[in-house]
Amino acid sequence: MVNTGKPSKGCYLCRERRIKCDEGKPSCMRCQKSKRECPGYRDEFELKPRDQTRATKRKTSTSFDINVPTFTIDSCSHQSGQSINDRPTKRRMSTSYNGTIHGTMNSIKTTATNSFYVSSYIDFDSPEPVMPISPVSDIDNELLRSPKTVIPRHFSPPIDQQATCFFLSNFVLLPRGTAAKGNLDFLIPLVCDSSRETSLVLALNAVALVALANQPNFRKLLPLADSQYVTALNQVNKDLQDASKAKENATLAAVFLLSFYEQISSHPMSLSGWQSHINGAVALVKARGKSQLDTKIGRSLFDAVRTHMTVECISRSKDVKEGIDWWTSFASEDKVQHEVSVLNLKVADLRAETHKICTLEGHTTDNIEKVLNHMRKAEQIEKEYVAWYTNLPEEWTPKMAAWIDDVAERNLESTACYPGRVDVYGELWMATTHNIVRASKLFILTTILRCTAWITADLDYKLTPEYVKVSRQASVLIEDIVSSIPFFFGWKSPDTEFPISENSYFPCGNDSKISGKGVTGVWAIWPVFAAAASDFATSSQRLWLRGRLKYIAEHLGIRQAEMLLQLPTRYPSTFIYRDKVNIENLKRT
Repeated sequence: MVNTGKPSKGCYLCRERRIKCDEGKPSCMRCQKSKRECPGYRDEFELKPRDQTRATKRKTSTSFDINVPTFTIDSCSHQSGQSINDRPTKRRMSTSYNGTIHGTMNSIKTTATNSFYVSSYIDFDSPEPVMPISPVSDIDNELLRSPKTVIPRHFSPPIDQQATCFFLSNFVLLPRGTAAKGNLDFLIPLVCDSSRETSLVLALNAVALVALANQPNFRKLLPLADSQYVTALNQVNKDLQDASKAKENATLAAVFLLSFYEQISSHPMSLSGWQSHINGAVALVKARGKSQLDTKIGRSLFDAVRTHMTVECISRSKDVKEGIDWWTSFASEDKVQHEVSVLNLKVADLRAETHKICTLEGHTTDNIEKVLNHMRKAEQIEKEYVAWYTNLPEEWTPKMAAWIDDVAERNLESTACYPGRVDVYGELWMATTHNIVRASKLFILTTILRCTAWITADLDYKLTPEYVKVSRQASVLIEDIVSSIPFFFGWKSPDTEFPISENSYFPCGNDSKISGKGVTGVWAIWPVFAAAASDFATSSQRLWLRGRLKYIAEHLGIRQAEMLLQLPTRYPSTFIYRDKVNIENLKRT
């Protein structure tokens, strides 16, 4: 639109598209005709021209009633070194503007007077905590000390800056010390070193907008998030054409963020999009080689990609490209994490091989031997998991915190706890590791039953001793997953206090509590789905677990959970049926 010298009254989307808005109420017709959801209009207050001269500001500041109550603003609400009076009053929502990310990062780096400190992410390799972070900046403190300074109650941060702060305070966890675990902790140092138009900053803008748009009162932001996603995707594709840029940490982080966008997006193709971006991130990791582990950022990126690749391979029964040794031989991690990483990758390869083994056509001696060997391989991996669990340090052992009495069936889907025991863990990432192991073991048991069904093709596999044994083991695993889930979503025993060590924290916001935040939905979604889709979950357990998936989607904003709820898969019965159909098709050819 042509700049006429006065602020445009058009809706946010028309202003972003640079077209004339008809200013229809409650939404403009241009958005309706283009089948877009109109995000609405700016407040009239923002459209009024203001005299911003120093003299006017001085007169205005002295005319306020000193008895009007003031309130503090989160440090992410304005840029470091910029006072409230100097802040531009025009709120910007353009998806091509990336200054909000840097404004937020600057506020994170601002030295504050509060008493808690975090590791320096300007120098990511610094082992000692040297940089303070405070929810209230020095500027805010200075304003509060002045009796004549008041922040008007209509003041609010720009929506894109709100999105960035919301994302940082719900999904990005920074570790305290070397033993702690974070989530997306590589973002802060990389974004601080990036310019405003890089693929990483564009991707972070997109994922922050969609994270906020998934909240109940911000759904109108989805078109803006999609627009920013397309912009980031185009920039990533340009960067991948440059061999040197393609190997940079920032490029890999941008691709990984795009996969995260698909994970929390409600787009119908988000599941396949997530898989596509994970595959792209895996290709970049392979191209970067062993040298990528020379820095903490490189190691953090490697671990993040490997973790998501493992889940993607297990869920799609894909073998691990480059082999398990390549992904684990030079990874720097503690013994407990290393052993479980190797075992989880073995399960991915096992599932990929199962699809081939269990569709062998003839029951020849060679084929029977192949199936039996495959079953023994599955049983051996299961024994290795048992050995891993037996040798765990004491702090890894879950503890029963409460026993929940019966809940009415009509309330099962929405209740926080399933009837029975509720377990707590030393840290949430420990509970996550336990649950991924349990999900992997459920798929091992599925492999054993698929082999059993193939061998006893003329009989009902449910009548075999193997089925009885597997059903007992699977029931215990599902019960363990169910008893751990309340711990993820903020449940707290009313009677007993258990010491929970949270050695990670959010870089933005005042709430230091991790459980019940968006990141816990990311950690819990796969084990919850694995338990809900199992044949061995009871009908009441399945109802409750599906309710937890709905909670993850609707309250925590991880929309991939909605996609998982629509999948018709039930295992092992679905896989056994498909094996038989594939064998019959082979016989006809």
